[in-house]
Amino acid sequence: MPASHISYQTMAYISVFLLASLLASHSQANELYLEDVFDDQDYAKITFYGGLGLREGELRWNIASDTSGNKTPNILSELTFADLSIFEIQGGIDIRFNRGILRNIRLEGNIKTGTNSDGTVTDSDYNGDNRTNEYSRSMSNPDGSTTLDGKFIIGYEIQWSEHIVITPLLGYRYNQQSLKMKDGEQILDTRAAALSLGPFASQLNSSYEAEWNSAVFGLDSQYRTQKHQFSLRLELTLSDYYAEANWNLRSDFAHPKSFAHWARGTGNNIEFKYQYNVTPTFTLWASYRLEDWTTNEGDDVVYFSDGTKASTQLNEVIWESTATSAGFSLNF
Repeated sequence: MPASHISYQTMAYISVFLLASLLASHSQANELYLEDVFDDQDYAKITFYGGLGLREGELRWNIASDTSGNKTPNILSELTFADLSIFEIQGGIDIRFNRGILRNIRLEGNIKTGTNSDGTVTDSDYNGDNRTNEYSRSMSNPDGSTTLDGKFIIGYEIQWSEHIVITPLLGYRYNQQSLKMKDGEQILDTRAAALSLGPFASQLNSSYEAEWNSAVFGLDSQYRTQKHQFSLRLELTLSDYYAEANWNLRSDFAHPKSFAHWARGTGNNIEFKYQYNVTPTFTLWASYRLEDWTTNEGDDVVYFSDGTKASTQLNEVIWESTATSAGFSLNF
């Protein structure tokens, strides 16, 4: 991971925690104001919401030729799922406590499912360092790939002013990319016993199942009026990454588990959201979010059909996506 990226991540985490501490101290000064605000409100406000969205994503990973990552080639193989176009359906619940021992506590639960309908998969192998001397490249189709995202978040709302609410967040996220490879075509092969170039559509049916289990640290800022609400959310994640692959055309690999990946990583999530309160119980909303997750160096373990296995270094895994969504909320 580049030094500048590590520095950015470290500074971002420190900034969130310093700001959360500042806001917590500021909340004490607003205690009397909060009592006035919540005097005439119900014990809790419960919101159910649903929506549709379009997500554009890319996942890529590469491995070294040995466990140290120093042997040539330092990038032996790289696979990229690019230009994924994912149609998403989502739903969730938001509970805000206005009274009692849980006053100012906010609970959120959300789940999204998506199906991909576009994109390309590129699988490249190299003999030279830093992606040089490429000797094999194939392309395939990721149609039918799916995603699953779920999270549970706890926050503490702080009334910063009459219209501004700041909420430090802590929680858990689960993210899954179930990626497919079909309709293959060999584009390049310079080996002595080269494969025939061209399509091998009827044979390819491989998969790569990726999972991210993440702790979430975040900050949500909202500007609220009677009819409108604007919000900006920053989430930083610490993730355990695991993936399993089934490379169906490799007869020397075991099936259905041909190889597996393990790593730890960090991520940034940013979301902009606007809500319009049509009535006190019915709200329309639209959002735009960005995700950028990267793993550190990890492990790649290959399982062979004869029962043996071999290991090398997983250099990195990167997931990037943007999504535009819209939907409605019901408030109780």
